[in-house]
Amino acid sequence: MKTIRGKIVVFFTLCLAVAGVLALLYYQNALSLRQKIYAIERFDDLLNDVLELRRYEKNIVFFRDADSLKEAMAYLKRVGDDYNGLKEDIRGITGSKAPLVFEKNLANYRQILDATIAPGGGDPLHEEHLRAEGKSLVDFAQLLIQKKRHRIDQALKRVLIIPLASIVFLIVLAFVISRFVTTGILKPLLLLESATEKVARETFTPISYEKDRKDEITHLIASFNKMVAELDSRQEQLIQSRKLAAIGTFTSGIAHELNNPLNNIALTAEALIESDAETSPEEISEMLDDILTQSDRASQVVKNLLEFSRTERPTFSTIDIREVIDRTLSLIKNQLAVDNIRIEKDIAPDLPTIRGKLQDLQQALVNLLLNAIQAMPSGGVITLHAGRGPQGRLKIDVSDTGTGIAPEAMERIFDPFYTTKSANQGTGLGLSIVYNIVRTHGGSIDVHSDLGRGTTFSIVLPVPADGKVTTT
Repeated sequence: MKTIRGKIVVFFTLCLAVAGVLALLYYQNALSLRQKIYAIERFDDLLNDVLELRRYEKNIVFFRDADSLKEAMAYLKRVGDDYNGLKEDIRGITGSKAPLVFEKNLANYRQILDATIAPGGGDPLHEEHLRAEGKSLVDFAQLLIQKKRHRIDQALKRVLIIPLASIVFLIVLAFVISRFVTTGILKPLLLLESATEKVARETFTPISYEKDRKDEITHLIASFNKMVAELDSRQEQLIQSRKLAAIGTFTSGIAHELNNPLNNIALTAEALIESDAETSPEEISEMLDDILTQSDRASQVVKNLLEFSRTERPTFSTIDIREVIDRTLSLIKNQLAVDNIRIEKDIAPDLPTIRGKLQDLQQALVNLLLNAIQAMPSGGVITLHAGRGPQGRLKIDVSDTGTGIAPEAMERIFDPFYTTKSANQGTGLGLSIVYNIVRTHGGSIDVHSDLGRGTTFSIVLPVPADGKVTTT
């Protein structure tokens, strides 16, 4: 009964049972109505025979006609036969006492009729009694017809009520079906459709639904939520793998950045060891300060790498986009120098803070910058602009002077695994991850490119109502 299949089976079984009961009632009432109509025809025959009997009664009383007497006796017999054939029906209509009265009236009528036509008959008192008993017979036959017609009318009403009840049942049935289909099937299917569209946009949001239900739709939604959780987990793993791949891309620059402070530390330490008595305490202190400075420099490089590659999933927090930009540029500044690429920053002084995940936004900028670097194999300029966008939002533009993107590739640029690079240069996941990160932050990303002249990626992020303005 908890499953949709079980509900449908029970529902249609109930419908068939109700339809069967209504059909049986209709058949029984129609059959009963048919019998009542046949019975009232026999009651009409009884009344007609009684009326014919009374017509000959007049001829006998007024004219002493022998032929009329024969006809009267014949009709009297027919009335008796009619009554005997209808006795059970008459009892069902009038009860057990009325037939006895009719039998008594019929017997009295016969006796009075015999006395009237006997020699010396014709007593006015006998004739008066004969007419009174005849009238009682007529009244009884008319009463039977009246009661029978009333019963036929009631039976007809019952027959007519059944189609009306069927219509009401169909209306209720249609309402129940529509409500069941709407709430039990269509509504959760619409939720699934909406959630599937979000998955297509790489937004993995589970569906909130009644967990106490045990039908097929609930199981389907539970499976969908499980799939979404798995996809979300895989997406985080994918982002992490892209972080490691990005680190591998600019490893040489990072090694160079670490090598410089380590060499300075080594040289200063050797000089400190070889110092003689003529070295003043001020010079020794200066060399020690230099060692500490270079150590902090190397430590900062390692710290930036650890923060960039961390695997935990940070929650949304208040972020200054300048900090994201500065951290990102500090990671790849040596890579930029190695590839002969110049960075031009244009950061507005009155940028509002936003809500987001610093590491994810840093990952998005790293992917865009690495794409820009790969688009300029002979060097060039990357312009990084941050300012106010449409409707007060925050807008970040990453522009390069590289090869650009072909028009036929623009529609699929954010598709997973789509790439215009050779097999050893890219997997086609970088821009897909950027798109997902931006969408997760409630923003949008657009791209404009001129083939052979360069490309601009524009990220627009929402600003909370209480977003504070930061100034340099």
